Amino acid sequence: MTIGLSILTIALILITYAYLSYKKVAHNLLPVKQEDLVSYYLDLVYNLLPVPFWSGLLGMALLLVAIIIILFSLPFVF
Repeated sequence: MTIGLSILTIALILITYAYLSYKKVAHNLLPVKQEDLVSYYLDLVYNLLPVPFWSGLLGMALLLVAIIIILFSLPFVF
């Protein structure tokens, strides 16, 4: 159960980092969005692709694994 909770905590931290990075980049690119929508999405992908995208993807995968581990270990705890 503690392994599942620790994985869940790590997953939530990774997802939060990806979300906050997205909000920061989206806020910085707001003037570009008003001018050209294609350039906005290209710049958004270029800014998020290296680390925030993969940390968000890893966070979602770990979230799924943590939920499975927690649900599997619940009958053994109670």
